[in-house]
Amino acid sequence: DECSGTGGLIARSSRDGHACILITCTNGEWGEVKDKKLGDLRPRERAEDRRRLAAIRKAELEKAAEILGVARLCLLGYQDSGMEGWDSNQDPAAFRNADFEEVTGKIVRLIREHRPDVLVTYNEKGGYGHPDHLMAHRAAMAAADAAGDAGRFPEIGPGPWRVRKIYHTAWPRSRMLRIWRIMRLMGRKTPLDDPDFQLDKFGTEDALITTRVDVRPVLRKKWRALFSHRSQMAGNFFWWFFRITGRWLYIEETFVCVRSDVPVEPTERTLFEGL
Repeated sequence: DECSGTGGLIARSSRDGHACILITCTNGEWGEVKDKKLGDLRPRERAEDRRRLAAIRKAELEKAAEILGVARLCLLGYQDSGMEGWDSNQDPAAFRNADFEEVTGKIVRLIREHRPDVLVTYNEKGGYGHPDHLMAHRAAMAAADAAGDAGRFPEIGPGPWRVRKIYHTAWPRSRMLRIWRIMRLMGRKTPLDDPDFQLDKFGTEDALITTRVDVRPVLRKKWRALFSHRSQMAGNFFWWFFRITGRWLYIEETFVCVRSDVPVEPTERTLFEGL
């Protein structure tokens, strides 16, 4: 997800001299495996396969971060919760069930250590309702508040730090509908095929988007990083769909500014405007 929603932002920011700190909360061991070269991996059935997949995904993540120019990759190491509704959601070790104060404190420590001007996280829907995305959103927002409060986590140095701008990732609803319609023309199943389809469950209303970042100068680097996640992308329909349509469907990454200590222009072109 660091590639699909923010890969262009990270690559551009790194190129322009900003230090980008990436916090990844889970090991991804419950994910589906798309790369047939990995053999008969069945993480939903076998614990040894989950351990192997976690190691594979860690290596893929490190490669993607290197390509994008991430200054520091911070791995919190929690167990993946799996998709919404899976039995794995109930595992006490799953990230969604982790001690909230503990998770918040870990992120507070990183905020106070690196003292960022900008924080980017999932929105309140977790993008599409993934349990770990929802937890990451809650913990990141709580940590941003707590990091600037000297009374919260006083044992965590080097002292309070207030993040000046906070953003949520956002997929414009109009673009999402356009992509799904193209996929349907290609004979692929999409949420539009669901008789109970509800538009407001997906994407972000276009009028709410505050920030549009042109990623065309770094689009090739973004794709290289994205496809470093071979366990998720190799042999996947999206592998070639992105390559065919990327130059005109994915030319920008979009965000919603949810907190700013400086005035926000009607449509920002970078997340650093006003800083």
